[in-house]
Amino acid sequence: MASTAMRLFDRVFTYLFPLSLLEPTPWLDMWKEKERNDFVSAVRIFFPIAAALYLAHYWLFDLPMGLEPGVNWLLFRVSMVLIAVLALIYYWSPLHKVRAYRAVAVVATTIFSVSQSWVTVFYPAAPWLYCFVFVVVSALILRTSVIKSTAFALVIIALQWPALMKAGLAVPEVVSASGVTLLALVVLRGAYLADVRYFLLNQQNIDAQRRNIELNIEFTDRIKSFIPGQIANRLERHLKYRGTSVVSAIYEVLRPRKLEIACLFSDIRGFTEGSKDLDAFISESVLPNLKACTDAVEINGGIPRKIGDLMFAYFDYPSVHLNLLRAILSGLEIARINSDLNVTNANSGHSEIERFILISVGEAIVGNIGGFDSSVEITALGSPVNFLSRLDEATKHPELRKRLESSDLLLCDRSLSLLKEMGVYPTVVSLDLEDLGVSIRNFPDKTVVHAMRPSERNRDLIRAFFDRLKEEGLTGDEDRSEAA
Repeated sequence: MASTAMRLFDRVFTYLFPLSLLEPTPWLDMWKEKERNDFVSAVRIFFPIAAALYLAHYWLFDLPMGLEPGVNWLLFRVSMVLIAVLALIYYWSPLHKVRAYRAVAVVATTIFSVSQSWVTVFYPAAPWLYCFVFVVVSALILRTSVIKSTAFALVIIALQWPALMKAGLAVPEVVSASGVTLLALVVLRGAYLADVRYFLLNQQNIDAQRRNIELNIEFTDRIKSFIPGQIANRLERHLKYRGTSVVSAIYEVLRPRKLEIACLFSDIRGFTEGSKDLDAFISESVLPNLKACTDAVEINGGIPRKIGDLMFAYFDYPSVHLNLLRAILSGLEIARINSDLNVTNANSGHSEIERFILISVGEAIVGNIGGFDSSVEITALGSPVNFLSRLDEATKHPELRKRLESSDLLLCDRSLSLLKEMGVYPTVVSLDLEDLGVSIRNFPDKTVVHAMRPSERNRDLIRAFFDRLKEEGLTGDEDRSEAA
């Protein structure tokens, strides 16, 4: 019983004081600003209409009906028009932004309502109920709560009372009309509570959407910090162009696909021995080298993966020719980084880094081959990857190694064929593995590899060709953006 009474009290209190719903929220000031704007918009329409009606009433009713004295009726109508015009000027001026912005409308509508009650004195044929219609319209124009509208109506009725009594109306009639007027206002202004509730629900919905967006952005940012830059860019484009949820976008972007890719594989020689000196070799040489090499791969659109000192990357644009070019550009940049860092290391007494850069092409499964928990594994699986792993073993053979220089790019046979298909002829040294007594484990048919020296000629040749394709919009970036 107590809880029922409390709920009833809450309902009555909320009905009388709707703004109590907004008091504990951050949106009360926003509601007040909205209320002000809605009120000002309404009175800017009401007062011109009121002025026009008063003026028209004189010409269309007062004169035809012969109301006397005519000058007094004209003065009355013009006075009401003047009040409406002055109120309109006020609400079009900056003055309407004051705290008590309703005051002018309160005064004007009060004058309209009270003057109408005196009309019944000077023109007894006028329907006296018009006085109460004016009260209802005036209260509605003010757009306030039930309790404020009722209080306003009571004040006006009190001000109208002397004129109505002087007009000879019976007290019961006036009391009855007053009661009906107040009841009508209670019902009509109940919409104010509905407006407040709607506003509150709308703001809660907007706030929930904003928080959801912020959480999505935060979640995306955190994910992007743990995944390769190219994957992060695809995720961002997927969210932007398709409007899916973050989770759906992650599943789609990382979904394993069978593609023809280019792979890059580079292992640091002598890492195990050098790693005994953590400060000089790891901190001063390896870590900066790996960071710079990773950046070089990502700048060229590759997806890098590091396992200790091993740098692996794959390039999965729609065209295998473009993938190969991007892999070679990355390899040449890694070679330059390696050379520059070795010069710095030599000057500072740190160990130099020796590495070969191996490149192959072929079909592979790429994407997340693990789950979507701690087992996430963004990589490539397939023959071109396995081939590079076995080729890396072969580079340790003395006969092959003595024919290679640090930072050489080793290309598979098909890679060189694809370059020739594009009309690109870099300077390479073709090495017959059978003549050297070298075999590639699990790939006995692969008997030739091609060593591309990271010379200025080769670097300029590949870069110039790729830049020309980029100027013509043929590097695949535009297609990938639209596809995302």
